[in-house]
Amino acid sequence: MKQRIIKALLDMNLNDGDRLPSVRSMIKSFGASSGTVQAALSELESAGKICKIQGKGCFWGNTPLKNMVPYVHETVSEKLSKAFERDFAQGFIKPSQPLPLSKELSARYNVSQGTLRKFLEEKVARGILKKEGRQYVFYRKQQQRDEAPLSELIFVTRCNSWGGFSAESERELDFLRLVYKTAGKNHYKLTLFGINDATGKLIDRSGKPCKLSEHPNAVGAVLSTLLVQNFRPLLTFFADAKFPVAVWWEHPIDAVPKSFLRKDNWIFFNSTFGKNPGKEIGRYLLGLGVTEVGYFSPYHNSSWSKDRLTGLEESGLVVHPYVDAEFASPWDYKQIARKKVEKLSVEIMARSLEKEKLKTLAERALEFQAANGNNMPWICVNDEVAGIFMEMAEENNMEIPQPNIGPTYIAFDNSMESYLLRIPSYDFNTDALVEQIFYYISSPSAFDGIKKIHHILGNVVEK
Repeated sequence: MKQRIIKALLDMNLNDGDRLPSVRSMIKSFGASSGTVQAALSELESAGKICKIQGKGCFWGNTPLKNMVPYVHETVSEKLSKAFERDFAQGFIKPSQPLPLSKELSARYNVSQGTLRKFLEEKVARGILKKEGRQYVFYRKQQQRDEAPLSELIFVTRCNSWGGFSAESERELDFLRLVYKTAGKNHYKLTLFGINDATGKLIDRSGKPCKLSEHPNAVGAVLSTLLVQNFRPLLTFFADAKFPVAVWWEHPIDAVPKSFLRKDNWIFFNSTFGKNPGKEIGRYLLGLGVTEVGYFSPYHNSSWSKDRLTGLEESGLVVHPYVDAEFASPWDYKQIARKKVEKLSVEIMARSLEKEKLKTLAERALEFQAANGNNMPWICVNDEVAGIFMEMAEENNMEIPQPNIGPTYIAFDNSMESYLLRIPSYDFNTDALVEQIFYYISSPSAFDGIKKIHHILGNVVEK
C-alpha cells in the first residue's frame, strides 16, 4: 500500500512548489491507514522529492512556492502559554486549588523549571497568580468571614409564566447543583430570577416582576441561556449592570450580540457549541489508532450537530455522515409528542420517533460497511442515540460489526445512560464551567487578555 501511494504521487507530475493532497484525503482515496500514508510521505521526503512545512502541509520539490506565507516557528514561551491555557480550559488547572508543584508542571510541559518559573512570575505580575510558600495559587478577592453578611449574587434560569422551573436534562440539573454548591463554598447568597421565553420578562419564583434597582448591593450575576430561545431580553435586562456578568452560553457562537462582547464586565462561557467537542473526540480516537468513523445525528438541523461533524473532520478522521436535518434537537421530538399524547407518554413517543429516523440511517451505514468490509466505530451525536441503536440491535437482531480498533459506539453528553450502557462518552465538563464562572465573578481582571467567549474543553470518559 505504501508503494502504491508513492507511485500515485510520482505519477501526478506535480511542479515544484505544488501542494500535495492532504493526509486525510489520501486516507480516504486509498483506503489506507494514517500510518501508511505518513510512511509514504516520509520516504518521499527522505528521497528529496517533497518537503513538509509544519502547519501548512506537504509540497513537491525542496521548497514551497516563494509567495507562500512561511510557517512561523512557535517559541518555547508561546507553546507553554498554549499548553497552560488548554489545561485551564480543560479543568486540569483549577482556580480553586493551588497549581501543581513546579517540578510536576515542568515535566508536563517539557520545559526547564527556570522557564516555567519565569512564565508563572509573569502571571503573578499581572495579578492572576500569587505565590504562597513554594506553591502558586490563583489570586482572588479576600474571602468573607463566616460571620460577615453574605454577598448577593443574582442567578437567572428559564422559567414558566408563573416563575416555576422543571429541568429538562441531566446537564441542566448538574449546572444548578454546582452553582448552589459553589456559591455556598464561596460565601455568596443567591437571589433567583427567572426569564420567561414567551413574555421576555424577568420574574421571581412567585411570578413578581424583577427590578435590578431593588438589588443595589449585588456583586455579580450568573445567567443561564439553556433552552432560552429569546435571550435578548435577558441580556438587555443586565446591559447597564456595573458588576461582573457571566453567561452560560447555550447557542451558536456567532449568535452572541456584538454589543455585549464589547462590555468590559461581561464574559460568555461555552462548552457545547462549536467544533471543539468533535475535535476532542477525534483526538481521542486517533490516539487509539482509529482513522475512519461514521457520524449519526437525527438533529442535524442544528448548528451544534453540524459543528461536531466539522470538528471530527478537522481532527483528521475520515468521517461518513449519516444525518437527518428535519429537526434540531431532542426537544423538537418531545414537542411533537406533547401535542399527541398524555404527559406520561411523551418520553416514550419522542424516543419512538427518533428510532424511526435512526433506523433509516443505520440501514444506510450497514449497507456501506457490508459493501466495503469496513467495520468502523459509530459516533453518536448524544448518548440517547447510542442507546436507541443498542435497543434496535436487541429488538431486531440488527448486528453492528465490532470495529477492529476502538469502541463500537462513542457519544456526546456523558449522561447516566452512557454509564448504564458502558459506552465512552464526551463530558462537557460542567464542573470546570461553574468553577471558572465563579472565578470570573470574584476576579474579573484574571480574564484580561482572554477572549470574551471562553471555551471550556471536556474529555472522553471511558466506561
